[in-house]
Amino acid sequence: MEAAQEREAILDALPAGYTYSGCNEVRAAGVAPLYRHEPGFSQRLDGDGDGIGCEPYRGH
Repeated sequence: MEAAQEREAILDALPAGYTYSGCNEVRAAGVAPLYRHEPGFSQRLDGDGDGIGCEPYRGH
């Protein structure tokens, strides 16, 4: 199974209403970054409010 299909299968298998507890869990599941329209997303995962949670940090 290709990576995109595997990622979609992981997200589709989440229980209804499930949200990841944090970005460590999202990354461990192999689904980072997580987008606003996808299962498991919550605003707390989106620090800059752009609709993309747990995106790579390109800091200093």
